[in-house]
Amino acid sequence: MITLLASIALLQATDPATAQDEPVSPPTATSETVTAPILDRERAITGINAYLNAVETLRSRFIQIAPDGSFAEGDLALSRPGRLRLDYDEPNPLRIIADGTTVAVEDQALETVDRIPLRSTPLWWLLKPEINISEDAAIVSMESEFGFLYLTLRDPSGEMEGEIMFVFAEPNYELREWFVTDALGEITRVSLTDVQSGVSLNPRLFVIPEPENRRDSRRGR
Repeated sequence: MITLLASIALLQATDPATAQDEPVSPPTATSETVTAPILDRERAITGINAYLNAVETLRSRFIQIAPDGSFAEGDLALSRPGRLRLDYDEPNPLRIIADGTTVAVEDQALETVDRIPLRSTPLWWLLKPEINISEDAAIVSMESEFGFLYLTLRDPSGEMEGEIMFVFAEPNYELREWFVTDALGEITRVSLTDVQSGVSLNPRLFVIPEPENRRDSRRGR
């Protein structure tokens, strides 16, 4: 089964019609990365915090690219704080739901649900009630290139393994995609397309199904 970290992380095949708006391959981030002197780190962090904290609801399509090169597509719904849902297109049977405290990966074919605390996943940095990147995470690197800001974070507590690189479009720091590097060094990419913010979302989308109501939840998608 796909690991929870990989499931939470995947995305993007470039659309030729929007290729000019898509980030190029991100710079490789390491602990030794030196930030370019022209980058105003404090201003960038302030802008990122402002953008993320202003997001209340969001809906988009996503494309996920796994470490083996396979990809999946689906629909994403986000409601801050704490709630997110990824519905994968058929035939992928996975569905990921964050309800504010827990992230669940549901395999609708096997009728199984695996759970992990939200705080133990990279989604925490997007969904927590008040986001302050410089306080919430250890900043591994921050680089600006071709109109995009690449921000790589690590959990200083060690509760989350690996690293995550977020990609923001400058100058307003809209989130475009993220790359999760797991403990084995394998990378999963997730990209967002057709993003709509400030949309109305049914609270039932973010209810983690129990065995007795899983069939009903599928009908309510």
